[in-house]
Amino acid sequence: MNNITVTGNVGRDPELKFAQSGTAVLKFSVADTSGRDENKKTQWWNIVCFGDLGENVAASISKGTRVQVIGKVQKEKYTGNDGIEKERVEVLADDVGISLRWQPAGTSVTRETPQELAPEEPF
Repeated sequence: MNNITVTGNVGRDPELKFAQSGTAVLKFSVADTSGRDENKKTQWWNIVCFGDLGENVAASISKGTRVQVIGKVQKEKYTGNDGIEKERVEVLADDVGISLRWQPAGTSVTRETPQELAPEEPF
């Protein structure tokens, strides 16, 4: 499998389901857009997260959230409703983070006021 990092905006609200084994399975899409004006191109990626990662991501993102996904590319063949064999590409996520490029995270950091240092004593 190939490793990949995808950065872009979540295209739809994540769908969290649970397998019969109880494992969380989260699916969502990410739009990776590059270029400008007439050269602008968007690549859509289908992302899949399992287990705790899936549950944590589901609680943290929604449509429009800018994310970075690190994972492995997987091609999967399936038969569509029309009976034709098709192929889909998914990213099996190893980690997902919120991108801070254009906005701060939704949490705040409390900073302590710096204390004055006592004058140093000579040796």
